[in-house]
Amino acid sequence: MAGCLAIPAMATTPKATLTGFAKLGVETYADGPMSGSAVKAANGITPPFKAQPVQGFSGALKNNDGSYTVLADNGFGAKDNSADFLLRLYQVAVDFRTQAGGTGEVKVLNYVQLKDPNRLIPFEIVNQNSPDRLLTGADFDPESIQRDADGGYWIGEEFGPFLLHFDKDGVLINAPIALPSPYQTGEYLRSPQNPLNTQSSSALVQRSGGFEGMAKSADGKFLYPVLEKPLTNATGKQLLIFQFDLDKKAYTGNYYLFNLDEKATAIGDFQMIDNRSGILIERDDSENKLDGYKKLIRITLGSSGQTVARTELVNLMDIHNPHRLYKPVRAGDIGAGKQFAFPFFTIEDVIIEDATTLTVLNDNNFPSSSGRNANLADDNEVIQLKLNQPMY
Repeated sequence: MAGCLAIPAMATTPKATLTGFAKLGVETYADGPMSGSAVKAANGITPPFKAQPVQGFSGALKNNDGSYTVLADNGFGAKDNSADFLLRLYQVAVDFRTQAGGTGEVKVLNYVQLKDPNRLIPFEIVNQNSPDRLLTGADFDPESIQRDADGGYWIGEEFGPFLLHFDKDGVLINAPIALPSPYQTGEYLRSPQNPLNTQSSSALVQRSGGFEGMAKSADGKFLYPVLEKPLTNATGKQLLIFQFDLDKKAYTGNYYLFNLDEKATAIGDFQMIDNRSGILIERDDSENKLDGYKKLIRITLGSSGQTVARTELVNLMDIHNPHRLYKPVRAGDIGAGKQFAFPFFTIEDVIIEDATTLTVLNDNNFPSSSGRNANLADDNEVIQLKLNQPMY
């Protein structure tokens, strides 16, 4: 266990146990054109990259065959450096290392390329004049994903923020859906990066503060997209959660408020347990620090316009790891011992497997984040957690 730094003792007992660990190596590539031409070297990785890096998992779904669908974010962190990053959904097989065995490996099986051949996007995109109009990280920043009843996908996007609706083959089937203000009829909430902004537009959504998580109710009737950060005119640290009717493909006008913890700066994902309660990932901006704030919070929706009830579910910086499932431990790795931590800047995926099991994934911000090891670029880690009591 050389190089494994111990986590400081916590005042409370961890609420979860690490029962599965796997990772996809940081330099994993899928076919496609060279990328990263506008990216700076970081953590010993020098662009441009030979193909399309499989990284930046900002949303995830469990598939019926046991595999996972993971959503790649906009690529390299900004509009102006991600024009050569293709927006895709990757299907991955995860062989968790558990007490009983397993390799701890993640394999990329295939992918779905997001595209707009029907020209539904009302603004210019990078591949504006090509027949397929493949979407890139300079067009959208996809951060959350849910399936529709036909096997297609709803994606919550950050630049607009927009809701994007794709069929199972990745073809956009509706124009991007803008976010109406819950406070003023006829007005829309926009970020500074919204391509439809005019000089008179009011950008109340923070830059990098659009849709980050998006849950779906258990009955399949509603989406609940949530902003990553408070509005620019917010009086406190309150985030907005919106309700979207899937049959009508329209916002209902109902909204809910989530109060961030004083140590938190943003949320990373949102998934519903049933029709009224769900799990949010809440985090600060730290990485490679064992005193960072990274938690799973259970919330319950009340009446529209009211603050949701919240209780702590899991402290991701203080997880039991009795079977030492993180291997191999490299010199400089932190949070990898009997007390396990998930010390990443962005933790953006939670999947509810059953009443006592959660799967959590990081967005590794390839190649710039170094949360696990200050000297190395982060891998895409996938962990399974056993809760100490059932959620339902």
